[in-house]
Amino acid sequence: MIRCRATLLTMVLLAVGALSAEAQVSPNGFQVTAHGGWEVFAGGSGVESGFTLGADATYYFSTSLGFGLWTDLAITETAGDMFPPAALSYNDSTIFRTVNQAVDIWQYGVHGKLQLAGRTAPFLLVGAGGYTVFLDPQQAGSNSNYGGFVARIGVGVDFAVSDVMGFRIMVADSYYPSWEPERLLPVREEYRNTRFPELNPDPGELSDSVHNFKLVVGVNMVPGGL
Repeated sequence: MIRCRATLLTMVLLAVGALSAEAQVSPNGFQVTAHGGWEVFAGGSGVESGFTLGADATYYFSTSLGFGLWTDLAITETAGDMFPPAALSYNDSTIFRTVNQAVDIWQYGVHGKLQLAGRTAPFLLVGAGGYTVFLDPQQAGSNSNYGGFVARIGVGVDFAVSDVMGFRIMVADSYYPSWEPERLLPVREEYRNTRFPELNPDPGELSDSVHNFKLVVGVNMVPGGL
């Protein structure tokens, strides 16, 4: 249910941006972008790569300087082979299963944007904010969502198709300085393997700070641009 709500929230943000906006960059005005793409999580994060959807709104003080808000949602799952497997015991035998838990990661924050003026406009985004990890409550055994701080940097290009529409290509890095991979354990404590601990992966392969990279393509619009 929580996963559905998080996904619905992002879709609503995208829809609102599309309905209320009409164009490209305008000094002393807003630019709204809806985007989607693919996010690659660091190997030590314990999370698989997955789809990402998001939106941002930037207010421009000039054609080259802006400040705004951003949010996105990564739809993914845990890398089960990096955590202790589930051990299912039946009398004198034990069956081991690697488990992948569904995970949604919601990010949100503020950013500053520097870009070159023109119909093809390279830009730099620098931002900060927070993230919330939504675990599968049935698999985790509780609503054990948690979060932390995220720093964000991105580079890309805005392409103006006309006075009322444009497109974006961007590569961004989301840095989590205090990631807690142990909280992603996809197997409940009562089912974790303790009978043969040598079969468990090395916990040292998980990292407490991670960089996650994503490539996105978006549509740019300016409210009241017509």
